Amino acid sequence: MKPDQDASKDEDVVDGDVIGDTVYSERFVLKLLLKFANWDTLKDELQEKTFEEDLCTLWDMTAERDVVLFLQKHDVLSLLHFAWPVVESPRIVEILIGIIGNMCCQKEAAQALLKMDTFLTLLLEYTKSEDSLIIIQLLRLVNSSLFLADDSFITIWIELFIKIGYSSALYFILKNSSNKDLIITSLENFNTICSYCNTEQLRTRFFGHFVTSEAIEALSTAFIEITVNQKESCNRDELERIFIISLQITLNLIGFDKSYEVYQDNKIDALKIISIVFTYYENKFVKEKEIDMDLVDIIDSTVTIVRVLETSSICDHDKYFTQSYNMWITLSSIDKINRNGGSSFENDDKEELQDFSIKMKASLSTLIFRYIEKCSDENLYKALDEIGKDYDDMLGLVEDKLLSKAVSDRVSNYRTRLKDTENC
Repeated sequence: MKPDQDASKDEDVVDGDVIGDTVYSERFVLKLLLKFANWDTLKDELQEKTFEEDLCTLWDMTAERDVVLFLQKHDVLSLLHFAWPVVESPRIVEILIGIIGNMCCQKEAAQALLKMDTFLTLLLEYTKSEDSLIIIQLLRLVNSSLFLADDSFITIWIELFIKIGYSSALYFILKNSSNKDLIITSLENFNTICSYCNTEQLRTRFFGHFVTSEAIEALSTAFIEITVNQKESCNRDELERIFIISLQITLNLIGFDKSYEVYQDNKIDALKIISIVFTYYENKFVKEKEIDMDLVDIIDSTVTIVRVLETSSICDHDKYFTQSYNMWITLSSIDKINRNGGSSFENDDKEELQDFSIKMKASLSTLIFRYIEKCSDENLYKALDEIGKDYDDMLGLVEDKLLSKAVSDRVSNYRTRLKDTENC
């Protein structure tokens, strides 16, 4: 929410008093900042409702770059660090961290904060707070700062994460919170950290701190809390965003040579995520007849997760095989309808639809083959009975030749045994 143009309260904004190209008063901001310079009077000010309201106004004002630069000019981060020991109210802490978070949307402020090791460490310790509103603002501060940070600054961030035990605090939140906003913000924070800290240069440190046995368990718990327990309070965009970033996070966690060793006991957690995602998109694609261009990437991500974690050995049909095959059948029907000049799908571009269909069908075929390669004998029989004659078409679409051979050999052995049984 933007403040009103009379944000300077009872003081009129006069010529020479405005901050940059905004309509905000320098005097209003300076008078507010001066209150932080005196501990004795600040204790009393913190009890006043008007002081909290003025801070909220400043919080809104920091959405403007010129205001942030003005605050930087007056070294506001150092001033807040000086005053922090006096601040006890959780609401004031939330507002101040929110102000700093807004400031960190500007590169100059984000870099300045990163040079204040003691203050930033103090702030990061609030990840262990019991106040959800404070944690939300802190996680947003981290997200904004990482987004703007150069590689050298990312190194400092991950060293700070290790120093304060950030991953343990984050995973605790994901496993134990039922606050929707906090969970979603935490998932976004986890995804941001994976995106910016899991780099070639920092790979070893990222692995050592974030790739732990509780990571996928925490991710799965938070995922289910939002997509199952609180599904009715989420709009479609929110749900689909959670689907995508949860798969992205999982890909980052399993992208190491030792990932299987770390996560071999978390296969069920990963399957819970995959099953919910595929059930959702099966309904969207097969029943609602809606094209989603993210589907190919979602399927390809799942192929990688299934391959690395070797989930098929403990996986029943209903986790993702059935959903995958139903989407595969629907794609086959699209191909037939397109050849006849019609379509029930919401896409007027036939070439785009055809290209999407080809890519998605190949990805689904690969995922189905990943399942057939490692599933139990009982599930193999069920799978082959279900796909029937479509098996040969799938075989032609799988580009991974080693996978094709492994599945072909297994299916051939199965069919040979089946014939021997029939001849007995």
